[in-house]
Amino acid sequence: MTTYKAAIDDSIFILSKVLNWNKLFSYPAFQHVDEETALAILTEGAKFCEQVLSPINAIGDQQGSKLTDGKVHTPDGFKEVYQQYTEAGWQGLDMPEAYGGQGLPLSVQVAFAEMSNGACLSFSMLPIMLRAAASLLIEHADSALIDKVVPQLVSGEYAATICITEAQAGSDVGRIKTQAIEQQDGNYRLSGSKMFISFGDHDLSNQIIHLVLARTPEAAAGTRGISLFLVPKLDLESDEGNGVSVSRLERKMGLKASPTCVLDLDNAKAYRVGEESRGLQCMFTMVNLMRLETSIQGPAIASAACRRALDYSAERLQGGAPENRAIAIIEHADVRQMLFSMRARTEAMRALIYEAAFNLDIAAVEEDQEKVQAARQLAEFLLPVCKAAGSQTGFEVASTAIQVFGGHGYISDNGIEQYVRDARVTMIYEGSNGIQALDLLSRKVIRDKTKRYKLFGARVKADIENFRSNDNCFSMITSLEKGMSLLDDCTFFLMQRAEEKPRDIEAAASDYLQFVALIAGGWMWLRMMACVDTETDFSRTKLASGRYYEQYLMPEMAVFSERIKFGAETLDAISSEALRV
Repeated sequence: MTTYKAAIDDSIFILSKVLNWNKLFSYPAFQHVDEETALAILTEGAKFCEQVLSPINAIGDQQGSKLTDGKVHTPDGFKEVYQQYTEAGWQGLDMPEAYGGQGLPLSVQVAFAEMSNGACLSFSMLPIMLRAAASLLIEHADSALIDKVVPQLVSGEYAATICITEAQAGSDVGRIKTQAIEQQDGNYRLSGSKMFISFGDHDLSNQIIHLVLARTPEAAAGTRGISLFLVPKLDLESDEGNGVSVSRLERKMGLKASPTCVLDLDNAKAYRVGEESRGLQCMFTMVNLMRLETSIQGPAIASAACRRALDYSAERLQGGAPENRAIAIIEHADVRQMLFSMRARTEAMRALIYEAAFNLDIAAVEEDQEKVQAARQLAEFLLPVCKAAGSQTGFEVASTAIQVFGGHGYISDNGIEQYVRDARVTMIYEGSNGIQALDLLSRKVIRDKTKRYKLFGARVKADIENFRSNDNCFSMITSLEKGMSLLDDCTFFLMQRAEEKPRDIEAAASDYLQFVALIAGGWMWLRMMACVDTETDFSRTKLASGRYYEQYLMPEMAVFSERIKFGAETLDAISSEALRV
């Protein structure tokens, strides 16, 4: 079986040539790192993911995590790899130096996260929550709690979870019932049950910090009455059990090594984080980070599957004239079209997610408040697109890889079908793709009165002008200009419909997001094509992949622009009862 191969050259190309990460290194906050150092870190990260992390991927899928006597046991090798991972400091790349992190740009962390998720997505679920929890606590917890917990999270000594979902509530967070009772010492006791908790228990670390949404007795109904609490698995003072237990592990389609737990809280000691009844607002501070982290999982899986398909198609001999030697299937037009589609979609989404991360970096370190606001707002516009389109790309590219492998891809021994199973959930968690689409259109466009949309459009149009004289970009510029005109028209149309027919907005949301993603991908390819010459195979492949995106994928903009305007009439033409007949 071919082992995982990190797309390090593609990542460095985007960070250094397309985004110009030297701009970041010029800011005081990042002056302790330069291009040479960042390159060395990512190169070493690629080796770690290929040589250490990748080998446990299939093992984890085959063995899965198991619940025995109330304790979760991870597959063979996971504990040892986690120790190597944390000792090397990979979990703290972009964490503040004051708490033991390395203080690197978020965009560098995202490039490493792509490699780690591509090597073993199940394992990489844990560091996501560890980093998110540390970031949330730094912003909202009191100093005593921060000092007691955050350095241990950054070091990896403590793990963390995010506990939101309950059986009766699902995505409707306002219906959660977990109760928090204040004690005389000012702390709380929590009782209730949470589900779908990734790494809710495990044997990789002794202490797990659970960030839990719950209600106090007199809290208002709905989301306004929710508070946020820190619940340690073990008492922070005594290291004794704290009323936190796992009653079930979910049996899942994929991510079998990542234990998805039903977590029960029985009078568990808790510390409130932030103000009472403002728990959801505290959680919202993690939205950008969590969306970014889950966004990169799609291209991570896509890249891994694409590399396997490329290698296999070059080795698999089949077809050709009977009197001659069989030819590699990479020479067949149908296979080539699949391979080009996989490459073009994967590389567009990788670049777009790096662009979002880069803007979050700028927003964090820039002093000019106008530039801070513009960078943050552009990132906020792009992130629901990155999450939804990125996860869809991961699943669909992995499925296409099975087609390239043929029957051998359907067999578990080759490891390709695991990519499909692991990738499927990325379209569901951290806000399903439908929720992302509604967030983009309802909040980031209509409620925002197109301010963020106009930032996006201005950037695309500015780059069209920047590269108009570049011979590599002529055809893509023509398509992008047509696409932006159609997208502007659709956006104006939906703004008009928002008040008179709000149901049409719901019906159009997913197509609108996919349209934005298509144009954003073309924007990324425009910039990538502008940064290459024709003297190397790497550059020639980039140009060919960009041309494929323009010729084979960009025409889909006409379909989206039509469907967006259909509205909800057909969807609502019959009753729900009739639809079930």
